Amino acid sequence: MLSSSNLMAAPLYLELAPPEEAAKQIDHLFVFRDTGVLSGGGRGRFATDLFTLSVTRDDSGGGRVSLAEPRPYFSPRPRPFQGVVAGLRLSSRPQRFPDSKGLDMLASELARVQTGDDDLPALIAVLDGLARDLRFAAPPGAYSDRTKRRKVRAETGVSRRRLATLRRFRRALGQLASKTLPLRDLALDAGYYDQSHLSAACRIFAGKPPGALRALSIPRRFDLSLQDTRLKDRLRLVIDE
Repeated sequence: MLSSSNLMAAPLYLELAPPEEAAKQIDHLFVFRDTGVLSGGGRGRFATDLFTLSVTRDDSGGGRVSLAEPRPYFSPRPRPFQGVVAGLRLSSRPQRFPDSKGLDMLASELARVQTGDDDLPALIAVLDGLARDLRFAAPPGAYSDRTKRRKVRAETGVSRRRLATLRRFRRALGQLASKTLPLRDLALDAGYYDQSHLSAACRIFAGKPPGALRALSIPRRFDLSLQDTRLKDRLRLVIDE
């Protein structure tokens, strides 16, 4: 959280593909900076099948890491978020958290992006290092169907059916930025019966109809601080206000 004496740049939500050397379990990197604009007014958080490993600054200026399990439902925020958080979204739980040295480097870069975008490439470079260092358990061997169901619930906190439903919703979200693809075709491509089935899922898992989500999902052109080709080619989504 920021004190009233801190300055903060414009609200920003940024997603990038992980570096090539990262483990396949890492879906994407993210940076979220807000003064209550993007997260305020009753806005919530999407349901997701992904773990969220997030890093913030603690009172001493060091890095504080947390790991949130997949969320089976849309969850409204109890209050607007103010601050800067960065991290990784993962398809499974990592074996251990990053070491304190890497977290403190990340916390230092988080402090710099509170007041501007010029240091975003440096922050992303540290996030990339975090992604390369994460290790995951070897995939499980052969189990009975009942054991697989039990392991999925123990690992993610949701049933295997709910996990599959969340993954279908995430596939749909990934295609919403395409303005040329009609919603009825997008629904079928993502595995829904029809557009109304997609609309119902969007309201349950994101609190908005697909048209409203499409407006948010259009990647914005970013300023010169991220025009480095290595970063620009990895950009998935930028929402700024």
